[in-house]
Amino acid sequence: MIDRPVLAAFEDVHRRRRGSRDPVAVLALPRGSLLEVSPGFRKMFGVPDPLPPELTIQSLGAPELGSVLRGWDGAEPRQIRRMSVAGIAGRGRLLPIPASTPLQALLQFTPDRPAGDGRTKDAGHFERLRSLGETAAEIVHQIRIPLSSVQLGVGSVRSSPALDPALAPRLDTAIEQLERLDRLLGSLGNFTRPRRPSPRSMDVRKTLSDALDAVESALRGPRTTVTLQVRPDPLWIVADPGFIVEAVQNLVVNAVEARPQGGVIHLSATLSRSRPDWVQIRVVDQGPGIPSFLIDRVFQPFFTTKRAGTGLGLAIVKNLVELHGGTVSLQSEPGRGTTVQIDLPSGGHES
Repeated sequence: MIDRPVLAAFEDVHRRRRGSRDPVAVLALPRGSLLEVSPGFRKMFGVPDPLPPELTIQSLGAPELGSVLRGWDGAEPRQIRRMSVAGIAGRGRLLPIPASTPLQALLQFTPDRPAGDGRTKDAGHFERLRSLGETAAEIVHQIRIPLSSVQLGVGSVRSSPALDPALAPRLDTAIEQLERLDRLLGSLGNFTRPRRPSPRSMDVRKTLSDALDAVESALRGPRTTVTLQVRPDPLWIVADPGFIVEAVQNLVVNAVEARPQGGVIHLSATLSRSRPDWVQIRVVDQGPGIPSFLIDRVFQPFFTTKRAGTGLGLAIVKNLVELHGGTVSLQSEPGRGTTVQIDLPSGGHES
C-alpha cells in the first residue's frame, strides 16, 4: 500500500504534467524513455502520437540531459541550469515520481525564448502577439470612452420618475449587457497589458481574506458561503499580494458562477507535503464540473464553459501565478465539482 504522502507527491507530479504551460514529459529511468508527454511538448518537438515504444529523450537531441540521467539516482529533484532539446536552449527540472516501477521522473523544460520549431520565425510570431496586445489595449481604451457615456445615459433614464414602467425591463437588460461588456473589456485589458510583480513578504491568511472582501458582492447570491481554512499562525511567502488577491478573486468568482443556485466554496492554504517551502492554495466548488476532454483547454484565453463568461479568468490566473514561478492545476469531475490548486514557492518570483 502506498503511503498517503507518497501518493500525494505522485498525484502532484502528474498535475504538473497536465497543467504546466512549459513542455513536460514523463521519463523512464535511466534510459530516458518517453512514457507520457504534454500537448506543448508534443507540439514543440514534433513527437508522434501514439508514442513509439523505443523513443527516448536523448533521441530527440538532449545531450546534457543524457549525462545527467546517467549520474542521477532519482531520489531528489534535480535542477539543470543549461540544457537543450532538439536544438532549443533552456533549463530543466527533474522531479522523481515516488513508488514508480520502473523508476520514473517528470521533466519540465523551460525554453530560453519562445519556440515552436526553434527557428527565427518564432521571434516574429511572438512579436506579432506583443503588437496585438498593444493594439487590444488601445481598442479597450477607445471603446470604454463612449461606453461610459452610454452607461451613464441609460442609468439616468432608468432612474427617472417619468419612465414608462413598461420600458423598465428592457432598460434593465440593457444595463446588464453594458456591465457585461465593461467586465469583458476589463478582463481583456488585464490579459494583454505587460505585468511585473512587486514581491514582498505577505501573510497568506490576510491575502485570502482581502480577496474575499474584494468579491463580497459576488457572494450575495442565494445561499452562497465561503469557508476559509488557513493555519492560525502566519503562513508567509514572498509574492505580490495584489496579484495573488486578483488570482484568488477570479477563482472564487468562477466558483460562484459555476453554481448560481448557491452552495459552499472551500478556500484553503497549506504548506505543501510533497515540496518543501511551497504553499498550496485551493478553491473547491460544488458546481457541475468539467468534462475530462475539456480540462486541457480551460486555461486557454477566451475558452469558457459558461454562457456569459469571458473565457479570460483562468488564463489571467495562470499568468499571474506563473509570474511568481508557480503553477496552476485543475481537477474536475462532472456532477462532483471542481478543484483549482495554486502552487507557489515561498521564495516568490525568481529574477
